[in-house]
Amino acid sequence: MPSVPTRPILARLLSASFGVLALAAPLLAQPDITHADLSDTGRYPSTGGPINGKYAYAWGSYTCNIGNQNLSWINGGTPALAMNAYRLYDGRMMQIGLGNAKTACCVGNGSGCGLTCSTGGTGLRAGCRDYYSAGFNSGQSRLGPRSVMDAWTGVFTSIPAGTGDAIWRRCQVNVSDMTPANFPGATYFAEGVYVCTEEPPAQKLNNATYRPCAVANTGAAPTYNWTVQGASATGKPAIYAWKEHGLGLNQPDPSVTIVPVDVPGEGRYFVAAKVKDNADGTWRYDYAVFNLNSSRCGAAFSVPVSAYASISGIGVNAAPYHSGEIYDNTPWTGVKSGASVKFSAPAKYSSNPNTNALRWGTMHNYWFTANVPPAQSTGSVTIDLFKPGTPGFIVVAGLPVPSEVPCTADFDSSGDLAILDIFEYINRWFVADPRCDVNHANGVNEQDIFDFINIWFAGC
Repeated sequence: MPSVPTRPILARLLSASFGVLALAAPLLAQPDITHADLSDTGRYPSTGGPINGKYAYAWGSYTCNIGNQNLSWINGGTPALAMNAYRLYDGRMMQIGLGNAKTACCVGNGSGCGLTCSTGGTGLRAGCRDYYSAGFNSGQSRLGPRSVMDAWTGVFTSIPAGTGDAIWRRCQVNVSDMTPANFPGATYFAEGVYVCTEEPPAQKLNNATYRPCAVANTGAAPTYNWTVQGASATGKPAIYAWKEHGLGLNQPDPSVTIVPVDVPGEGRYFVAAKVKDNADGTWRYDYAVFNLNSSRCGAAFSVPVSAYASISGIGVNAAPYHSGEIYDNTPWTGVKSGASVKFSAPAKYSSNPNTNALRWGTMHNYWFTANVPPAQSTGSVTIDLFKPGTPGFIVVAGLPVPSEVPCTADFDSSGDLAILDIFEYINRWFVADPRCDVNHANGVNEQDIFDFINIWFAGC
């Protein structure tokens, strides 16, 4: 008979099976929570129409402790599960809803994690699985603002008291973001992200899981109920759905690139990108950044682009906070400045620590259209960090970026246009420098001078 693997080895194998983000279980005694599966869905209000144009949702959760130490389960505290909603349409993956995080109540230890469920101790025991239904996860008294939870340190503060209507503190989605008239053929995904007090850094990286969903948004009286379908991608945030279902359910999109990146000594981000040829001499550059668990948050996102490229259609998307969450929803801005397109939060940490930064468990989208194709080699983008610390930014390599565009009028290659470019051109024209043949007709001649000056006044 084949040998039976020991429990630590089995735990490492199972952890790897939960996706590329799950690290091997440690040899030391440590808990490791993972959101093993999303199950049923609840819609709120459960009867009747939307409230202020919105429905709210919650999803059932199967939760595993694949570590080798029991995990505390604190009533009204750790662990907490944040729930998110996403839409994939026209080659763009966007977060369309977020809710407060459901804090713990009471734990039921059972099998189902592929490990031996331990029998001793309290909390979610090593190797055991717990289950909450969508109805339980939607309980508003247990939903806490994300601002009272630090996803990296695991520090929780008390949930503020309050009451509200049927969508209060739940994962809210605008009906307009789900209607087929606006987004024909769109696919939808639910996601859960755990925050846990006890996990060491290496075990915090498999705390997000997504699952495809069908939305009942057609017919004479659509209900907009969500129903889970397919399999959960355990240990993967929903940003991976962009690549894994980008051409339709279970149809991968090979043009999507996803790169995980860590803040040294802190949290993890995922950056994804896709470039679409518009077949009119322009290209659409789409980027998404998901903050899994960085408490330093994102303050800006920059993409290198030639100073001479023409940029249009700059846009940003961030799902809005609600239900008394202290974070504001002032939009980010995106501008082309010099040799980059930069998207920035509305304020710095020093002036407003509660501004709309890219916070844990959320994804932002950034996009623009350029008149240049992607470079043949991948490039690097930059994420500026919001909270003070070292480093102040992180560089993410291996992503598509626009190619460089030479500027004929920048004749001295200084990076800007000045009268010195004309002087340099004239000097080189007198010695018949081949570069002076700007109209590519009959060699270097007098017409080239007039054409160069026209190009210079035009800006490139």
